[in-house]
Amino acid sequence: HLSYILVQTPPGIPTLPTLWLYCTVKGSQLVVDWHNYSHTILSLALPPSHPMVTITKMLERIFGQMASNAFCVTKAMSRDLSTNWGVRASVLYDRPPDKFRPVSSEEKQELFKKLSLEYPVFSNVDSCTGVLVSSTSWTEDEDFGVLLDALVKYEDAVKKDAAESQLCNLLVVITGKGPQKQFYLEKINILGLQHVQFVTPWLENEDYPTMLASADLGVCLHTSSSGLDLPMKVVDMFGCGLPVAAIQFEALGELVKDGENGRIFKDSEELSGIIQNWFEGFPSAHNVD
Repeated sequence: HLSYILVQTPPGIPTLPTLWLYCTVKGSQLVVDWHNYSHTILSLALPPSHPMVTITKMLERIFGQMASNAFCVTKAMSRDLSTNWGVRASVLYDRPPDKFRPVSSEEKQELFKKLSLEYPVFSNVDSCTGVLVSSTSWTEDEDFGVLLDALVKYEDAVKKDAAESQLCNLLVVITGKGPQKQFYLEKINILGLQHVQFVTPWLENEDYPTMLASADLGVCLHTSSSGLDLPMKVVDMFGCGLPVAAIQFEALGELVKDGENGRIFKDSEELSGIIQNWFEGFPSAHNVD
């Protein structure tokens, strides 16, 4: 006999109804860990008025209300659950696993040497090359076009005053897979940027934390389908000691304090300014203001 069943949602349907029924039969208590809403994720693919979205939201609300206890990842989500569904949820912020930690220069060099066997561009990285990393799902809720436009502006800034420019060359490391990846890779090839190189490696699980810790700036494009959850990738970047620039949405301020532990941007113009400011005079100067 289990006293408690703990479930993380999403996915909430059919998970929540199924586990509620199990707990009712077995006399267990259902505890829900709210990380986001299933119906808002579904609405990325379907119109908000679609019957599947409506039914998912209804079931999520009903069985969420019937759970014995709950916690969630932001104060904004806790308020939303309480106001709209009458669900009382304590706030427990995500923490990075221990493997997300700063690394030594030797560990960085070892990783780049390993990756250069399959991705030769890593062998060209030297002390004057800025490394920018972003992990994306290549989907509409993580608009890679914002970062690409910002890097085109960075390229233009380098070329505008090439003789006196203090902006370094960049290696942009993009991890992840998704439906829009090929579209953007073809677009990058057409652009033919000279001072910004891209690489999209498939990293082994043990190499991803080291890659984050080996970069000089992390960019997060996660906007949240509900606006109420927080990007775990930023939590992981902070664990690695990596400075972060993240796109603005409702709950982000609970994690990223603009100008204190990172930077927040609204569009490609602001992101380009952040990148240019950060890498100006690199590596001798780092500026987050």
